[in-house]
Amino acid sequence: MSNPFDSNEVRSYTAGSSKAKDEMNHYERKLDKVYQESLDSTQRSVQQLEHSEQLGKNTANELLSQREKLERTEKNLDEIHRTTFETQRNLNSIKSFFGGFFKNKFSRDPKEPYADIPPSKCDNKFNTHLNSSSSSSSVSAIESPSLSADSRKTIQEKRYEAMDNKIDENLGLMSSKLESLRELGKVLGNEVDDQNEMINRIQIKTLRNNEILLLQDNQMRKLI
Repeated sequence: MSNPFDSNEVRSYTAGSSKAKDEMNHYERKLDKVYQESLDSTQRSVQQLEHSEQLGKNTANELLSQREKLERTEKNLDEIHRTTFETQRNLNSIKSFFGGFFKNKFSRDPKEPYADIPPSKCDNKFNTHLNSSSSSSSVSAIESPSLSADSRKTIQEKRYEAMDNKIDENLGLMSSKLESLRELGKVLGNEVDDQNEMINRIQIKTLRNNEILLLQDNQMRKLI
C-alpha cells in the first residue's frame, strides 16, 4: 500500500505553499522599504523646513537691527535740520544788525519743513509677527490617515501603525511650517519695502541738509 503523503498532489501543495510564503515575504520587504523611504523623506522635509524657518527668523532679526539704524540716521538728519533752522535765524539777526546788505531765500523765517518729508514710523506688525512666530506651539498632526481603512485592516503589525502615525505627524508639521514660511515671507517683503522708503527719505534729507549748510557757509563767509 502506497504512502498517501508521498503522492504528487501533496508535494505539489507543499511547493505551492512555499511559493506563496516567499511571495508574501517579498511583498512585505517591499512594503517595509516603501514605509521607511516615506518616513525618511518626510523627516528630511521637516528638517529642511525648520532650517528655512530659522533662516527667515535670522533675516527678520537683521532687518529689525537695520531698521533701528535707519531710524537713528533719519532722526539725526532731522535734528541737524532743526539746528540749521536755528543757525539761519541767528544769521538773519546778524545780517539785520549790519544793515541787511544782502538777501536770499533765507531772509524770512523759514517754516518747519517736515510736512513734505514725514519721519519714520516703525511697523509694529513686523515685531508682532516675530513674537507670535517664536511663541507658537507645535501643531498637531493631520487627522486623516495616509492609509485607507482596508489597508490598515490588512496590516496588523504595530510597527507599520507606528510608522504610519509618524508619517502623518510629519505631514502635519510640514503643512504648518509651510504656512508659517508663507506668512513670514509676506512680512519680510513688507518690511523691505518700508525700509526702501526710509532710505529714499534719508537720501532726500541728506541732500537738503547739505544744500542748506553750503548756503549758510557762503553767508558766513560774506559776513566775515
